[in-house]
Amino acid sequence: MMAAGLLLTVSIISLTIHPILSFCPLAASVSIPKHDDSLHNDVDQLLREKLQRIASEYESHVDKLKKTLEMEIELSEKTENCLLRNTMEGRPEFLLSEKLRRKREVMKECLDANNLVVQRLLSGSIDGGKTSQTKPYKLFETIEYMDDDYSLLMGNGGVTDQQKKETEGYDTALQVITHTARDWAHGSSPCRDLTNAWITRAIVDNCSGMGKIRILVPGSGLCRLAYDISTSSDIVEAGAEAFVEANDSSVTMAFAARSVLDMVQKQAVSRIYPFVSDPQRNEIHSSKRFDVDVFPDEEALAAYRDYYLSRGKSPDLAYTVGDFSSVYKSQSKRALYNVVATAFFIDTATNIYEYIFIMKHLLKDKYSIWVNCGPVQWHPCAMLRPTVDELRDILIASGFELITWEIAPETLAYRHPDDYGAVHARYTREEGYRSLRFVARLSQGRTDDAADDLHLRIEYIEYLNEVANGKIKV
Repeated sequence: MMAAGLLLTVSIISLTIHPILSFCPLAASVSIPKHDDSLHNDVDQLLREKLQRIASEYESHVDKLKKTLEMEIELSEKTENCLLRNTMEGRPEFLLSEKLRRKREVMKECLDANNLVVQRLLSGSIDGGKTSQTKPYKLFETIEYMDDDYSLLMGNGGVTDQQKKETEGYDTALQVITHTARDWAHGSSPCRDLTNAWITRAIVDNCSGMGKIRILVPGSGLCRLAYDISTSSDIVEAGAEAFVEANDSSVTMAFAARSVLDMVQKQAVSRIYPFVSDPQRNEIHSSKRFDVDVFPDEEALAAYRDYYLSRGKSPDLAYTVGDFSSVYKSQSKRALYNVVATAFFIDTATNIYEYIFIMKHLLKDKYSIWVNCGPVQWHPCAMLRPTVDELRDILIASGFELITWEIAPETLAYRHPDDYGAVHARYTREEGYRSLRFVARLSQGRTDDAADDLHLRIEYIEYLNEVANGKIKV
């Protein structure tokens, strides 16, 4: 069942429109629960309110940081008057209070700029296509109704949860800033080269000459991996044509991704301050907190231009929003994909067996592959936390053949190269990870085990998870 388009309007900080791209918008779709058409306006309003809440929460975050800095200025000044009144007279540049005053003005500029980014990435008019005007850069042109439960609407946190998921978890404005900087900013390009580029090369190596291939990217976040795959010239030159479907559980990430992709189409860029909201600890140089970056990076802009000029059309990229297990365990998804590509995803599983058997359910045939690159840093929701060698055996036992299996030799920074191993380090404590990289395929092609009734088996596993964590008493 299809409904009218979901239209959004986004303001761009700086804008240069490439003339040949003006009438070639990307197309994307959003999956939301089935419901009575009379309730459509209510759903639209819920979405609108959710995005407004999250954007407003960032304003509260900004106010809190500013108040904290004012407290530090006052406390340091009074302390210095007590202890350094005679020794530092005439040398204010050495006083912390003076340094904090200078920092106050810079911090205000940076926070205000990031607030503008948040407001613009999450703004929009959600009218279900009821307006008569046609937007030349709309992305969510269709809405596909899938799940029946409003609690699953747009996944993470739903659209009515005003508690921790919208203020402390993945579904927050701070995460939008972090993911925008990591996935789309120029300075984080070296980190992406060792993750997204590795996945793209694996697809080229294993799907050469396959013609049209359907690729799913679960946990897509701000959509950079899906975008890189969909615009990859290497995949085209290898004789394959990629139809890419991104998936994420967060409506916040989906709308932010839509806005960034809109900027890519318009060849527009914006400044962002990736580090200004970092915790105030372990810092080496106070000025590095205010480093500025630009997004989208030139590589992303060029990829779109080159793809359109060579192919005469926009990339085939869709975005489905919903809980991965809930959406993809369905029979309609069985044997649908030639490739499933995961990055920073498998360690989000509550029960890793769910993900593995859904991957098996999704792959089309013995030539289809599951490509993974990312850490195995199990999230707090995980009920099972196998080690890498244990995970390898689980995959083999579940019917996968491992074409490639390795721990990356290099340690990577998660967000920016300065976060780990940099010559001019940002922090006294560094954080990095070594990726688990693998390519797997069905060892015996498609089989019928756990096929027709997979959704029932997954529902039973989810029941077992609830029993194990004490939410259900037996």
